[in-house]
Amino acid sequence: MEFCVGTCAKIDSVGLVKQAEDLGASHFGVGDGPLLFSDPYQYLALAAQQTSTINLGTWVTNPLTRIAPVTANSHATLNALAPGRTFMGIGTANNALRSMGSAPATIKDLDQAVRVSQKLMAGERTEFTWRGETREVEFLDHNGYWYNDSDPIKTWMAAGGPRGLRLAAQTADVICYCLGPQPEMIQLIRREIDKGVADAGRPPGSVKLAGLAWFYQLENGEDWQDAVDNGFGSGPISSCITNSGLMAQHVEELGQPIVDASAKAAMAYLGDPNDPNPPHHLDVWSKYLRGLDPSHRPLITKELVDYWCLYGTPDQLLEKTQLMYENGVDIVSVFISNPFRATTDIDNIGNSIIARL
Repeated sequence: MEFCVGTCAKIDSVGLVKQAEDLGASHFGVGDGPLLFSDPYQYLALAAQQTSTINLGTWVTNPLTRIAPVTANSHATLNALAPGRTFMGIGTANNALRSMGSAPATIKDLDQAVRVSQKLMAGERTEFTWRGETREVEFLDHNGYWYNDSDPIKTWMAAGGPRGLRLAAQTADVICYCLGPQPEMIQLIRREIDKGVADAGRPPGSVKLAGLAWFYQLENGEDWQDAVDNGFGSGPISSCITNSGLMAQHVEELGQPIVDASAKAAMAYLGDPNDPNPPHHLDVWSKYLRGLDPSHRPLITKELVDYWCLYGTPDQLLEKTQLMYENGVDIVSVFISNPFRATTDIDNIGNSIIARL
């Protein structure tokens, strides 16, 4: 079974990727946040030289902080170091753009970026619209000297709503979606993906679902509150932000309590859009994925933790992981949101889950 580990890029912690590979993980992804983390491509280039089997990619980049030809070049360059094991993870951007005080990219932005990048990474000529002008673009090295556009690079698309799911079903190889071990939510997303794939005329099963959950292994005597305090912190709120719009359209299937709880947490974190004096965006995002900020503690309830997180004893972790696979997830994915315990978390993932699958 495929299993992905993700974390924030920290340039001097590349050894985490080798650790994950040795423990049996099939993929490793790193986030792209210019004001938040180290540069992902420098991190992945170093990781490529220290590993031999694990797939490497952005998790995720976006269409705006790097334009499509630059994104395509970065992945094709990585593909020269890790041929056939590079993937491009891309989405509209939650943290990268919001942390700069900007709105996420539009679905139209994402669509163009994906299609242009895919064409370029496959060695093809295509049209690219930038700064109001449309021009033909193509990688000009046809001999594989500067980058690798011969070995295929898969597209992972992060989706968080109906339009994103439809686009991903048309163009992606893998859809990355924030999910926990809850069958009804997994089945809903699986159904939406399969419908989108059929509508796009693609073969059944041609698009995989990577379910992203927040991880913590409980030690003796610990409970869900320790998991929040010591592990995934405010990570579950990211799942609420991503999912609240789609969940509101499926209240009868998911249940009013979890829909309301997720929307409430998302609103409390981001701030009321109608507030005449909203919190400064730098203050909001300075706390993102840095462990638990005390101001976020009241927002994270056991209901949200149970719904969005992969946590528990080793046996519970295994059971929940198997439940995710059984209900339609193809690649179980965990994002390590506390960088200060990443080594411990990866060790626990490898020994408690991957080795026992």
